[in-house]
Amino acid sequence: MAISERWAELLEPGLRSIFFKQTDALASSAKAPLLFNVQGSSKATEHLLGAGGFGDWNEYKGAIEYDDFDQGYKTSITHSQFARGFEVERFLVETDQYNIINARPAGLALAGIRKREKDAASVFNNAFTASAPYLGADAQSLCDGAHPASPANTATTQSNSGTTALSKEAIAATRLLMREFKDDRGELIQVMPDVLLVPPELEETAYVEVGTTKKPGSADNDLNFVNSMGLRIVVWDYLTDANNWFLIDSQLAKQHLWWFNLTSMEFALNPASDYQLKAQYRGYMAYAYGWSDWVWVYGHSVT
Repeated sequence: MAISERWAELLEPGLRSIFFKQTDALASSAKAPLLFNVQGSSKATEHLLGAGGFGDWNEYKGAIEYDDFDQGYKTSITHSQFARGFEVERFLVETDQYNIINARPAGLALAGIRKREKDAASVFNNAFTASAPYLGADAQSLCDGAHPASPANTATTQSNSGTTALSKEAIAATRLLMREFKDDRGELIQVMPDVLLVPPELEETAYVEVGTTKKPGSADNDLNFVNSMGLRIVVWDYLTDANNWFLIDSQLAKQHLWWFNLTSMEFALNPASDYQLKAQYRGYMAYAYGWSDWVWVYGHSVT
């Protein structure tokens, strides 16, 4: 079979098409965009500055009292680069082995999306890790028992960490604790959790405890209060602990849980790679992620 000397270039459009079709298909089922505020970026490091709350409005009596909020914690999120490639042997083209060739860009796309999902899930997998590099700007883990109110008030602390196994009673109690979260002035933040995040091992338990209209496991006719909360159950395969679970206010998460894309996923040919009868193709991406405040989540580290 005679093939063009430009065989590597001629393969590139088809392989690129397979790569991006696969990334689009996989991205549609990714969990990270459900929770993170996904933004573009043009900086090597993104800086997020927290802010305290305002006092109540006063009755107007001819003069306006101007207020200002205290500066919160400053969070810096630095981009990292990621790349991976594969080779296509000229022999495979000459022998019409396109089923083998086409599997490689699809596999590369899968590996890229998997890396992004694993990194996003690491925020929760390390939520109880009280050591660098997993600490927030307040020097506490994401889910911790002693988050200080502000840099100016470290004596007043709040907790968003528990150890209770998943159950309807635990969900209801955790929701109440989150609704009691306060800002640096001691005012309610008005947290309203609407997402229950669980690993695959807790999927059945989550649907039984949340999805049934009557109290599960009970012979009486009492209503299941947790069912009325309207919680969305999110099951994430990349959560590594089989027992830990999280209650999340998704609107607040979009304000404090960040994902910055410096460079979206790319696919390209090394133009000098086919001399050794192998064409080299690579994927590349650069991104940063992290959280600037903890008030959107309550986690349970269950032993």
